[in-house]
Amino acid sequence: MKRIFLSMTALLVGLTALAQPKIPRSAAEDTEKIMSAKYWEYWNKDVQARIDADIEKNRKGDATFQVGDVKRGTQVHVEQISSDFGFGASAFNWDQLGKKEYNDIYKNTFGTIFNRATVAFYWRELELQEGHKRFLAEEWDTEEWWNNCKEPHKQPHWRRPPTEPVIDWCEARGMQIHGHPLVWGHMTIQQPTWIRDGFSKEERDWLNANDKITTTAPQHRSNEFNAMSADELAKLLPEYQQKLDERLFGNARDIVNRYDGRIHSWDVVNECYLDYRDKVWVPGAKFTKTPRYGLMPGDYVYRSFDLVNKLNKSGAKLNINETQSDSKKRNADIYSGAIKHLLERGAKIDMIGIQMHLMRKHRNAELIAQGKPIWTPEKAYYVLDKLAENKLPMCMSEITITSPGSDHRGEMIQSIVAVNLYRLWFSYPNMTAITWWNLVDDCGYKGEPTISGIYTRDMKPKIVYHALNNLINKEWRTNLMVKPNGKGEIAWRGFKGKYRITWVDKAGVTHTEEYHLK
Repeated sequence: MKRIFLSMTALLVGLTALAQPKIPRSAAEDTEKIMSAKYWEYWNKDVQARIDADIEKNRKGDATFQVGDVKRGTQVHVEQISSDFGFGASAFNWDQLGKKEYNDIYKNTFGTIFNRATVAFYWRELELQEGHKRFLAEEWDTEEWWNNCKEPHKQPHWRRPPTEPVIDWCEARGMQIHGHPLVWGHMTIQQPTWIRDGFSKEERDWLNANDKITTTAPQHRSNEFNAMSADELAKLLPEYQQKLDERLFGNARDIVNRYDGRIHSWDVVNECYLDYRDKVWVPGAKFTKTPRYGLMPGDYVYRSFDLVNKLNKSGAKLNINETQSDSKKRNADIYSGAIKHLLERGAKIDMIGIQMHLMRKHRNAELIAQGKPIWTPEKAYYVLDKLAENKLPMCMSEITITSPGSDHRGEMIQSIVAVNLYRLWFSYPNMTAITWWNLVDDCGYKGEPTISGIYTRDMKPKIVYHALNNLINKEWRTNLMVKPNGKGEIAWRGFKGKYRITWVDKAGVTHTEEYHLK
């Protein structure tokens, strides 16, 4: 009976897999006419052929392995068990989804589809009270607490789980762990509510009147503030300047000191390239007066990398992270120039993070389906080529690909856009990782699209889930049977990563060894 049950289960799994729609890669394959003719003009056969050739060239290698004396006709099983490339997702809704079964599905996505997790270190929620960092789980972080929470979106720590349980889980599964972010100027997402406490009332009152912390919009700063230089503001606000330095860099120091050796890469500074464009990175300045964030520590980008590099005993990769969501060429030019400037000054930058969020109405997947020139192959290659001029590895650090609707067509548009972009990014020589941002529908940050996940809110896998799983675990995973030559040697070409090699020798003994194809 047990055998019959297992067979039926396997059959059902197989039928489910067969029921998944094939994701077209050309106009000819798009028999449902999901995408416009113009879209397929961009993603034409020549583009697809280039991507295929680059995947073969950049993601595969040749391997040889000695198995020794075996019987004639022996087949050696060569099975890839992990990929060197990072396929990631943000782990922001840990234990927050309302049901144990939902949480279990969410957690098990890490280590199956994804081998890389971005862990939230947003200062605002990490340290809701000054001096008390939420590294460890507390009562209001438990699965039971969230299961009984009526309005999870309204909680201050929604999408901000304690770091320790997430890191423990990922470590146990041998996953790449990415920390995000150490330094960011955003007033309402990153900076704590208490950032302006603990110094003179006069300074605090002036700041609150002239630089409202409720927004990053420059129109909420007074004419007096806008007219003053960074040096003038430093003279007016000496206590705040000192406290801001101490608190911002102290937070980064606390985090890196605690997790050095456990985090494989850090977003050291997040979303700062417009400060380079506006020439407010001034060495030796007390303040950086930014158009987006108001006041930040003087020369904060360079100083952040300098600080973290000194603390980084384990050699974690130090990333700079920036949005290129609209794929405008001038933005890539600015970002590349900012990185070049930092490198010329001696900043230790190991990786370039590239965000791509299809969030705003004019950037959504529906318009892409209609053939609007949004993240076309030509624009994607321009962004990548421009950033590659800095001769550093790159990662697609934050990916949001919306579904225009919850129906079949909407999910197919999301999947087609995702597959084509993933293939292009995966093929690019400098690329090391791709990270999907919001795994579950209706679980993004306030203002983000509600249908940008790979799961529905009740944790049903969407078409894009199956599309990504097919790429990551099937199409880009090598699994072969190979015959040894007369010298007992096997050779194969496969995707880079770790392999399990299994064979039976002449005496009938089964052997299993691991091999890393680099």
